[in-house]
Amino acid sequence: MLGLAASVLGSPALLARPNTHAPAISTWDARASSVVLGIGRSLGGAGDFTRLSYNANFSSTSGVLSAQFGVHYLTYKDHEDSVLARGVSAGGVALFNFPLAERFGNGVPRTSFDFYVGGVPTALISGQLNFISVPLVLGVGMPVSPAPWLSIEPWAELSPGLNFDTRIQAVSTASAVQSAMDGTLTRSEVEDLVSEGLKITEETTLGKRAGVSLSGHLGERVDLGVHLAIGAGHSGSASFGAGLVVRWDAVVPGVRRATAPDSAAELERPVPPVCAAWQVGLERCIATPPRRTTPAPSVPPSSAVAPVSAPPRTRARARRIAAPPLAPATTPQQPAPLPLPQQPAPSAARKKAGQPTPSSPATLPVAPATGAPPTEALPPLQAAPPRER
Repeated sequence: MLGLAASVLGSPALLARPNTHAPAISTWDARASSVVLGIGRSLGGAGDFTRLSYNANFSSTSGVLSAQFGVHYLTYKDHEDSVLARGVSAGGVALFNFPLAERFGNGVPRTSFDFYVGGVPTALISGQLNFISVPLVLGVGMPVSPAPWLSIEPWAELSPGLNFDTRIQAVSTASAVQSAMDGTLTRSEVEDLVSEGLKITEETTLGKRAGVSLSGHLGERVDLGVHLAIGAGHSGSASFGAGLVVRWDAVVPGVRRATAPDSAAELERPVPPVCAAWQVGLERCIATPPRRTTPAPSVPPSSAVAPVSAPPRTRARARRIAAPPLAPATTPQQPAPLPLPQQPAPSAARKKAGQPTPSSPATLPVAPATGAPPTEALPPLQAAPPRER
């Protein structure tokens, strides 16, 4: 809250006044990030207070917090005959929005509780008047939305602050000029002149404001608001303002999730019996395959194709079919050796002649044949015939 206003040249000294800071809240809608252009002017009172505002607001993904940063151009006059002071105000405020009821389809809550905290330092300068104020703003609001396109937002605010008021006022310089001409002007006389003409006041003040705002939601991206406040510029004066809200970002996920149950409830509304019967019939038509109504073309007897008969079964094929399955292959056995031919018995003539009878060679034992050799085996080897000498 900025201390301001002092009459120069013999007017009574006035201390710094609260309530000279710019509005702390530009919009109560925290559904999406936005920018706001605003204008305002005081309607009554002895002085004048006007503003031009630009705000950039950023909403959290939950839709609970809206961080609002603003820059404002201000003009202020305490009385009609006082000097017009011009200056700037910069604000940084955190707005917390807690819905108390369900939301409409566009995300606007029917009722919510809001409070905000922040600072709006202000400086006003006019040659002879220079004021600096650093207020801390604390406020509450109760937005109510009777329809999705309209919101009514009553609010109240306290703004304790520290104010610096610098005033330059007229002094009697006749004695100082005479002393300067005589060459007798001392340093103490100069200090007295400065302390008499320059007044610096430092004090703390408590400002109070209240008002109501109306916001028309023209669509998903644009809102138009009007604001009526008591205590802007002066403690008892009224001011009127307007603002254009443009959302440059989409609705935050927290608001979309909160509006999803309403959309689901609308989809679950009871279906009229006529519509239900029509829907069942349509499903049957889609599920049943179409029937063929065109008769198939008839084939004359002469062109009838005889059934293909199986080829005659030959004798060789019958043997192959009737033959038992082959036994698993086994390792072929070696055939047993054949017995050697026995030498003929010595003739009686030799016995009579006294010739010795050659001894018959020993015969090798022959293993009994276990079976016929397989047809695939080679014939047994035989010894070569003896050579004659």
